[in-house]
Amino acid sequence: MNGEETQPFVADNEPLARFVTTSRWYRPGNLTVRPEAFIPHPYPELSVTRHRSLSEEDIWKIGQSITDFRSVNLHGRADIMAVEVRKQKLTVEPKPVPENLNHADITGWPADKPTQKILALELAAVARYVPKP
Repeated sequence: MNGEETQPFVADNEPLARFVTTSRWYRPGNLTVRPEAFIPHPYPELSVTRHRSLSEEDIWKIGQSITDFRSVNLHGRADIMAVEVRKQKLTVEPKPVPENLNHADITGWPADKPTQKILALELAAVARYVPKP
């Protein structure tokens, strides 16, 4: 084996975690996700982590590792099912990296920010905010 593990297709019933790295991405009063957490601009993709085969502790370790590397705070995560992403005509593509084999990208975003915002509103409405323990 060459060290590369094939990552299976992301199933509709698979939960995804979008790590929340700023307080502007959630509402502390009612612990809901703001659309800004799901806007990829200026990038063509949005990074998420699949829950696949991970414990809660493992998910948080990945989030902490990512935020430590980027020198930002980990406030929590926005969990969303892959099917909800696909309902918006977006794609979830497995994109494993050595430090996160469960990494995936949400792709297929329109180029203009106003349309991205509309999609982000829909995603935020069905996402569940999970505060950092």
